[in-house]
Formats: sequence, structure tokens, C-alpha cells
Amino acid sequence: MRRSGGQQSFRSIVTIVLAVLLTGGCATSIKYSYDTKASFLEQKSYSWASSSSVDRRDSLLERNVQVLADQLLAQKGFARVSERPDLTMSMSYEYEFGNGLYQYNYQLRMLTLNIFKIKSDMPAMSTQKNNGENRELIWQGTAFGTINTDAASGDLKQAVEGILLNFPPK
Repeated sequence: MRRSGGQQSFRSIVTIVLAVLLTGGCATSIKYSYDTKASFLEQKSYSWASSSSVDRRDSLLERNVQVLADQLLAQKGFARVSERPDLTMSMSYEYEFGNGLYQYNYQLRMLTLNIFKIKSDMPAMSTQKNNGENRELIWQGTAFGTINTDAASGDLKQAVEGILLNFPPK
């Protein structure tokens, strides 16, 4: 019996290790920070601002991140609007480099989502006019690591879900 129990324990450990290796395609770590004085309770609408990509702009990637974030935020009771949002979101990202050169290899090394509150002393503006002068950063989340962005991978979805897991802060 003892031997059988030991083999079963070994099999369980091997199964767990293999499961982690197979499902761990998105080897990222998530960090977030927020303004502890900001109130998130009355904020229920948002719009997207232009990204501030460090490497280069990728409109397909940006649309995919927006769709994923929109779905998650809708589940949390937030509505995407085009006029007079309570919050504005933006993203920045950096691609992996291969041999010091740009390679379009569908891999990010960093994805950040920024959430800004529209300052109440400034008139609300549409997304296109929201140039940063009337907003303040109140929440930021970043996924670091290798994030595959190709359509067949679930890494991008996992990264966006991981980033927004702790938004709004409780």
C-alpha cells in the first residue's frame, strides 16, 4: 500500500507540473497601482483615448485589447460611451525584440492599461478632444512577460483579464 500511495503521489505531482507547463503559455506577472484617495464607486462610464505605444502602433492589437477590456468592464457594470465619460482609458505596449531588430513576431513584453478620471473642474469632452489636460491617472495595471498576440493564443485575453482583475479596487 505504501508503495502505491507513493506512486499515486508522484503521478499527482507530475500531472500538476505538466498542467502548469502546458497552460502557462502566458508567462506574465501582473502589477497594478491606484490612487487610494480616488473614489471608484460613482464612476460607471468610460471611453478610450489613443494609445501611447513605445515601439510602434498596431491598430489590430489595440482593437483586440479594447474588445477584451470592453467585455470585462461590461461585466463589472461599466459602459463604454463616446460623450461625457466618467473615465478615460488608454493603453501602452512594447513588443519583444529579436536580435535587437524589430520583428513582427506577435509577442509583447509589456501591456499597460491606464485609467484616468475626468477632472470635475474642467468641462467634459469627447474622446477625440481628451488630450490629457483634463484628466488625472487614478489606476494603472501592467502585464510583464511574453504575451503572444496571435489569434490562436489565449495569452492576450489572459493578460487583459489579469490586468483588470483588480479594477475597480475594493
